[in-house]
Amino acid sequence: MAKFCTNCGKELKDGEKCDCTPSIISNDNVQKLLDLCKGMFVKPIDTMKEFAKKSNFTLAMILVGILSVVAGLFAMSLLKNAYSMVLGSAGMGLYSYGSMSMDIPYARTFFTVLIVLFVLSFIYTGVLYLVNTKIFKRNVDFKEVYALYGVTSIVASASLLVGTILMFLNVTFAFVIVMLGLMLYSVYNYHGIKFLGEKDENKYGYIYLTTSVIFYIVIFVITKVLS
Repeated sequence: MAKFCTNCGKELKDGEKCDCTPSIISNDNVQKLLDLCKGMFVKPIDTMKEFAKKSNFTLAMILVGILSVVAGLFAMSLLKNAYSMVLGSAGMGLYSYGSMSMDIPYARTFFTVLIVLFVLSFIYTGVLYLVNTKIFKRNVDFKEVYALYGVTSIVASASLLVGTILMFLNVTFAFVIVMLGLMLYSVYNYHGIKFLGEKDENKYGYIYLTTSVIFYIVIFVITKVLS
């Protein structure tokens, strides 16, 4: 029975390993990532439709990894502003702030957000996959679902990156940009459902709602167990 590479789809002989994995960060893939970023702002629906394939699973993980890193940076900028506001309200000047020995957990915050967000990406896509296959009986592959999640994460990454930069200039404007970006990200997640499994527009709203409800229930249960 013929075997195929789960990453690129190449047919393999018995015992043969595909050589595509070590070259994930290649010029072609870097260019593909750049094209995806451009496509999500120029032709987002066409880009999602083209990218929602099993073969793009690895690139999707890279995109989610980028989102996790940017979210970690945004969390660090929030933390810095929070400490600055507390010190400012306490009447401490710049000299006092610099002379104080404060252990601000930047590294812990960054890595916590990075890991949690990356794990949440698998939880959300897992829930979306199960809702599609078990509840609405659609023929969907998990890697296709994750690929779709990965490409839509570009919008969230861009808004969080801009928000991180603006956080040092205008906090209110930074939050507005981030919220608008996350709203657009949610819209694209909804539209992406049409590229999974059988096409039935009557189910899209119910699939999105059911996935969201179950996802938040799962997160609530996890936080209760870990608390």
